[in-house]
Amino acid sequence: MKEKLQFPQAVRRIFCVLLALVMLVTVVAQPQETYAASKNPYYIRINRQQNCVTIYKLDKKGKYTIPVKAMACSVGVNNATPTGTFPLSTKYRWHALMGSVYGQYCSRITGGVLFHSVFYSTTNPGTLAYNSYNRLGTTASHGCVRLNVADAKWIYDNCPSGTLVNIYDSNNPGPLGKPTPVKIDVNSKYRGWDPTDPNENNPWRKMAPKITGTRNITVERLAKAPNMKKGVTATDYKGKTVKVTMSGKINMKKAGKYRITYKAKDSLSNVTTKYSYVTVKDTKKPVVKAKKKTLTIKGNLSEKKLMKLIRQNVKATDSKEKLSSKYVTVNAKRLLKAMKSKKYGTYKVTVVAKDKAGNKSKKITIKVKYVNPNPKPSKPDDNKTDDNKKDDNQKPDDNKTDDSTKDDSSTGDDTNEDGTNKDDTDKDNTDEDNTNQDNTSKDNTTNSSDTTNGTQK
Repeated sequence: MKEKLQFPQAVRRIFCVLLALVMLVTVVAQPQETYAASKNPYYIRINRQQNCVTIYKLDKKGKYTIPVKAMACSVGVNNATPTGTFPLSTKYRWHALMGSVYGQYCSRITGGVLFHSVFYSTTNPGTLAYNSYNRLGTTASHGCVRLNVADAKWIYDNCPSGTLVNIYDSNNPGPLGKPTPVKIDVNSKYRGWDPTDPNENNPWRKMAPKITGTRNITVERLAKAPNMKKGVTATDYKGKTVKVTMSGKINMKKAGKYRITYKAKDSLSNVTTKYSYVTVKDTKKPVVKAKKKTLTIKGNLSEKKLMKLIRQNVKATDSKEKLSSKYVTVNAKRLLKAMKSKKYGTYKVTVVAKDKAGNKSKKITIKVKYVNPNPKPSKPDDNKTDDNKKDDNQKPDDNKTDDSTKDDSSTGDDTNEDGTNKDDTDKDNTDEDNTNQDNTSKDNTTNSSDTTNGTQK
């Protein structure tokens, strides 16, 4: 049986209740600019239309204008979550909710409306209603403001009783936007746990971060280096984005396969490592061009010097990059054979370039004139003497008439119609005339003797 209250005590209690109501109405009626008078560190705004919570802190002027945190939430269907401004009051680590279910980290906003986690069938944190959890960010509750465990705990830990909560409607989610809620794989054996729950027994905490967006690609040598970090992201077991570090180098000048390493580390020091590969291929044929289409070689050269001379006459490039002469092959077998036998003439040599990847250029042909460095003078005809090759100091024949004393009627030709030299002919004729004269004289003498003899007879 309950004990009866004495009159003075009952009056005193009624007076206290009335005073509390007056104070509550006074606080709620004050404009936002004066909320800072409570000196609470944060001010909370709930956008029902966008199912988004934004936390503000004080600026230098003592007003709550600086947004510090945003949370996805689920407010009540059919406007079951009231609009207005209310102070937080009672807090509960676990609290029974409508329908014989339970919530973690509960903070009362007004009446039966609380901040709390998505509900559980028991106070065991492994009995989460995972389907309702995956509806965070949409209107789904009976009037309370549902949050993931991490966000509910943040308000529970950082926003003391008396912190003001403003509930309103707007198309704009807030200055920080609306975070993307974490989703649970309903087929996972861990689906009964909130991935954001800091409970040390949470199995999600043992899961390493997940890296996505890596890829293997093939690129052409000397092309622009690919951005292998673009599109690569990592999330931890809570679904929160974590930093990805990338290591590894790609030599775009050299064909080969290069490994890129990605690492992501979460707040619990779980590390995930993932690899991708970049294959640099060289499929373009080199180009070889001759500086001169014809070369002249005098005399014999060693094979080494000949190859060097020909290679110096060509320019080989691979994707506009100069190729060393060691990648240039010269085929000059016929020329080398001719040089051994000193068979002078014009020969063709072929040149081709082959790059490091084995791609061959088109063959080009170069003419090489192999000439005698000391040619012998050609042998003249027995009856023909070239005036241009006569020795200026040659002693003239006694019977040869000086050109200056030639008859003006002379044609000046030194050659007869049969191709013989006129000077030689004249000399022969002169000799013949002299011989004839001697014979004539001899004959005359003989005849004279004969006449004498004849007369004497």
